[in-house]
Amino acid sequence: MRTIRNVGIYLAGVGAAVAGALGIAEAIHLHPIVAAGLFVVGLAAVLVVHEYLDGPL
Repeated sequence: MRTIRNVGIYLAGVGAAVAGALGIAEAIHLHPIVAAGLFVVGLAAVLVVHEYLDGPL
C-alpha cells in the first residue's frame, strides 16, 4: 500500500512539474504565475517522495 501511495504522489508531482514547465515555455496556454507554481509544487512533491518517503518504489 505504501508503494502505491508513493507512486501516486510521485506521478502527480511529475505531472504538475511537466505542466508547469510547458506553461513556462509557453507550449501550452497557462498563466506564468500558475505555471511557475505548478512547477515548484511538482518538484517539491518529487523531492518529498525521494527524501522523506524512501523513493517511489
